[in-house]
Amino acid sequence: MSDMHVDVAIIGAGPAGVAAGIGAREAGAENVLVLERDWDLGGILQQCIHPGFGLHTFKEELTGPEYMHRWIKRAHEAGVQFLVNSMVFKMEPDGSLWVMNPEKGIFRVVPKATVLAMGCRERPLGAINVPGSRPAGIYTAGTAQRYVNMEGYMPGHKAVILGSGDIGLIMARRMIWEGASVEGVYEIMPWAGGLRRNIAQCLDDYGIPFYLEHSVVKVHGHDRLEGITVVKVDENRRPIPGTDRFVA
Repeated sequence: MSDMHVDVAIIGAGPAGVAAGIGAREAGAENVLVLERDWDLGGILQQCIHPGFGLHTFKEELTGPEYMHRWIKRAHEAGVQFLVNSMVFKMEPDGSLWVMNPEKGIFRVVPKATVLAMGCRERPLGAINVPGSRPAGIYTAGTAQRYVNMEGYMPGHKAVILGSGDIGLIMARRMIWEGASVEGVYEIMPWAGGLRRNIAQCLDDYGIPFYLEHSVVKVHGHDRLEGITVVKVDENRRPIPGTDRFVA
């Protein structure tokens, strides 16, 4: 395939990339191309099927996919071009981009300007200091959310949520909706990390126990997760002897 020459290349078709594409067209760029490695547009919001988006911009409550659909429609109307299943694997010193696509093969995009809108990644297990080995059955909240909401896989049928950020709270409720049991949500701090409304709607409404000043100190299992040991912590976030409890 021959080189593609564009005014602006944008890497990533999530909320930031789509907005950048619209902004580039509105600023006068003629040829704007957004490259997305996934099979669909929308980024992280495609897996956020809960409502709560769009109140400021559209004056109504939308799910993540509904919200992104409206912005993607605006981008198409503005003349933004998109290529999905397209992984940018190298940027040359002159700014040109090497891209892989299953249908087009390997090709080069030569832009006058490039916008990086790749979003972010969740921290891996090592970075969040999960103790013990790493058997199958331990997921970050975002990975579990994608599996359930987009790919149709259940991470398991009995869950413990470590941390009380909003995605963890929302996934506790989502697991209940899919027929799983949630033993509890454990938060090492003396306060919740997520919004109060999510605690009420995702935990309280479904009777999911919420433990503040608790953490996981041991992971049990070799090939597959068999259980965890949780413990209460003091004001310095250190385990309090005699408070450990095994959760299967």
